[in-house]
Amino acid sequence: MKTRRNRPTLLATLAALLGASALLLVASPRLAGATISWSAVSPSLPPNAVTGGGLTISTTSCPTDGWCIAVGNYPAVVGTTYYTAGLIVAESGSTWTASTAPLPANASTTDPQAFVQSVACASVGSCIAVGRYLDSSGATQGLIEQLANGYWIPSEAPLPPDANATGSTAYAQLTSVACPSVGWCTTLGIYNSTVNGEQAIIDTYSTGTWATLAAPLPMAASGSQFLSLSCPAVGSCVATGTYLVTGNYLGLIDTLSGGAWSATSLPLPAGASAFASIANNDLAVSCPSVGTCVVAGTTFDGNYEGFLDTLSGGTWIATAAPTPGNEPSTDVQLTSVSCSDSSTCVATGFVSISGVEQGLLEALAAGAWNASNAPVPAGTPVTTSVDLHSVACPTDGTCVAEGQSDANGVVNALFWDLSGGTWSVTPAPLPADASSSSDPLFAPIVCPAIGACVTVGTYLGSSGREGVIESDPSLAATTTTASLQQLSGQTASYSATVTGSGAQPTGSVVFSAGLNYICTAAISNGSATCTGPLPVVGSILASYSGDTGSAPSWSTAVNNSSPTAITATSGWWQITRINTWFPYVLQVQVTNSAGAGVPGALVTFTVPSAGPSGVFWGGNRAFTNSSGIATSPVLSANAKVGSFTVVATTAGVGTAAYFYLSNVRK
Repeated sequence: MKTRRNRPTLLATLAALLGASALLLVASPRLAGATISWSAVSPSLPPNAVTGGGLTISTTSCPTDGWCIAVGNYPAVVGTTYYTAGLIVAESGSTWTASTAPLPANASTTDPQAFVQSVACASVGSCIAVGRYLDSSGATQGLIEQLANGYWIPSEAPLPPDANATGSTAYAQLTSVACPSVGWCTTLGIYNSTVNGEQAIIDTYSTGTWATLAAPLPMAASGSQFLSLSCPAVGSCVATGTYLVTGNYLGLIDTLSGGAWSATSLPLPAGASAFASIANNDLAVSCPSVGTCVVAGTTFDGNYEGFLDTLSGGTWIATAAPTPGNEPSTDVQLTSVSCSDSSTCVATGFVSISGVEQGLLEALAAGAWNASNAPVPAGTPVTTSVDLHSVACPTDGTCVAEGQSDANGVVNALFWDLSGGTWSVTPAPLPADASSSSDPLFAPIVCPAIGACVTVGTYLGSSGREGVIESDPSLAATTTTASLQQLSGQTASYSATVTGSGAQPTGSVVFSAGLNYICTAAISNGSATCTGPLPVVGSILASYSGDTGSAPSWSTAVNNSSPTAITATSGWWQITRINTWFPYVLQVQVTNSAGAGVPGALVTFTVPSAGPSGVFWGGNRAFTNSSGIATSPVLSANAKVGSFTVVATTAGVGTAAYFYLSNVRK
């Protein structure tokens, strides 16, 4: 079976392919009627990244303009130890910060082989990311990362009772996640069953706990996997995938409704073989509302045949993907679909005509699918192959798509934009170090608001990571101005003004600080104000949502109440016998530039990992109180005699507080 050239997949590991690579995240606000204009910014990798070692970026989630989370992995090195680390890249108002994904306590200490593969953010500050890691027994485990109070908390994914859970033959990973509301998420993946081999798994998060089950299948299968997930509301999801029967990868649809999952075979158009395999793992799904979905995919049974399945009134209807002008083709492949409502969808892919791959756009309107060729830049040779990979349509008549062109082996990226009923195209800009055949690969496009879309990915080059954000050209530009005023030791008033070149903007403004959500305020006469907790970082972000006529925008404001110093206030010099408690807990005060205590700051107390040391009972972290005081958990001396130092640190402060302790014999 043919594998489509340069197809980006969530499992792609580009480190083995690229001597150097970069994440592309490009921002571009635009005025009404303007042409597409993309630009680039370059966040740094974590300090332990291997220079030029490559990376993988899989997905992005942006609940509002200017606040995004992207995930993947990268090769890292500590001393002479090389390993694969999970990657989390966070945007707050055009500032992109990369960090290593934390791992559960049972992770391998030599090479955890971590990969954060998917992320979903129900709102600013509330996200769940999933993937995999290697534990100390050699088993690959599913990874869950939950963002809470500005910090990522890792855990091992639960598995069904029949899972092979330990040793090098055990394997599990989570590949996609959807969170339609704060506190409720569904994640999909695979696990190694001791009964039926590698099978699909569903984990659901609700009321603070995770539940797991083996995915239901239309019939017994020697293998199964999920490929796409869409959850339009809490308790309502549709997942697509394949199950292996007598060597054929048949399509399946699993549906969550009424608290239970059910399975059905994927409907195929009339005349298709019942044993046609799903090709290239192309099986996208988009559900704009409960009970309304579209699946776009490709089967192979001697020919490649694109199809579109539509769910309406509880029934799936399968349609063969039409070609432009209904020209005959034995190679029609669909890769992505996005529905802005129950009656308006766009699917993308390519069709081969006379041996040349041409970009394909399928549009659903008035109940019928219509095909057209995607436009190409002026001067493109007619022999150039063009593929469309992903599409996102935040509203009717407004879509953004991305893909590639291949002109005799020179592979580069293209972006398409639908506005005013017409598709336009532009080459994707890349940093100056990009190869002439840059071979960019992008994650699926997401659109956090009307007029703002994001895609992340990699390209062949050597200048590091770049970023992409696009605003819709049909909307009027806006300007947001933010400010804050401290009300007490714990709270502040947050304000923003929003002005536009057209009608008075409506909607709301979300205030955040770093990874933390603060509050949301509706706009009234151009202003939005709310009260929330005082942040502990140096700036705040105000993100305007946009409306049907005004583009989203954001701005930042300096927080003069952020921490600038940490000082030991109690317990800084103590002696105790080995294996006994130190008589006093350790205390520090975190203060701002005015010398006032900063509440809510997280303080980490670090003890030596070897030699004379101690153990904190209840963890080694504590938050400051209303006066800026943080008190450590009780500390016990270990069994080794000697002196040691405990170091207390907090985010945003370059200095530390020190405690000098000694263990003595009885």
